[in-house]
Amino acid sequence: MLTPTEITVEAIAHGRAIKRVNALTAVLCGGLPAAVLGIFFPAGLGRWVAGFVVGLLWASLFEYSYHRFLLHLPGTFFARRHLEHHATVGTATEAEHVNLGGSPIWVVAMFAINGLPVLILDTLLGLRIAPGMLIAFSAYFLTTEEFHWRIHLGEWLPPGFQGTRAYHLAHHTRPDARFNIFLPLWDLMFRTAGS
Repeated sequence: MLTPTEITVEAIAHGRAIKRVNALTAVLCGGLPAAVLGIFFPAGLGRWVAGFVVGLLWASLFEYSYHRFLLHLPGTFFARRHLEHHATVGTATEAEHVNLGGSPIWVVAMFAINGLPVLILDTLLGLRIAPGMLIAFSAYFLTTEEFHWRIHLGEWLPPGFQGTRAYHLAHHTRPDARFNIFLPLWDLMFRTAGS
């Protein structure tokens, strides 16, 4: 029988393995389509930068909406999976349930849900900002997953972000608020930052 320490070590190793595969998946899901679009529909640096900024905002809004309206919608498949995360906070197996995507297939699904409307609108309107947006989606996913990991496992956070641990963990105490993990832009906009 494993000791609680051995369970925690095993859970962290498993969680890190999932995190690595999810990160590679996110880089490929954003990077490959961005590279292909950049080759076949070249755009200047300004459009890449504009796309990146718009993509960060879009990704943050998606995170907020997905977390608030799908992961906390009682009785749904998504809510049941997310409840595992909430239920394991502070337990020996917490690290196995911290990853945002859970597995590469869910990361691909998130990118498809985010990316398809962007690609369609970008093509129809001829904006040529989709490559920057796709790179932003990857960057946002990687950053959010890393912050979420560090928040839950008590690891170091960059200067200026120490308050994010208390902010996010307060969501676990009161799950009807604080849906953005580390950048509460939409929580502030929609007044769900809590008190």
